[in-house]
Amino acid sequence: MIAVYPQLKNSKVEFMWGGTLDFAFDQMTHVGEDDGIFYALGYAGHGVAMASHLGKTVAQAMIAGNIHENPFAKIKFPNAPLNLYNGNTWFLPFAGAWHKILDWIE
Repeated sequence: MIAVYPQLKNSKVEFMWGGTLDFAFDQMTHVGEDDGIFYALGYAGHGVAMASHLGKTVAQAMIAGNIHENPFAKIKFPNAPLNLYNGNTWFLPFAGAWHKILDWIE
């Protein structure tokens, strides 16, 4: 934080966010309905603003019955690269380790 915003050197940090990020294979947000279950997911690191907006938008669409008019609902889910995903998340520890290495390098 100080490297990017040196003027905050004497500021006290009271809260911080830490958690996993939600990425779809195409790094796009997806909205829709499947068998009566409505969803908004895949915020690709933009969850705070996007989830607040889409939570309201999806709720309104549920009431109005027009969820498929949402621009994000028109984006189809892509399959994993090389079709390596079949419902089993065996690759997540490797993806997490790779991104830890990238964070360390940065």
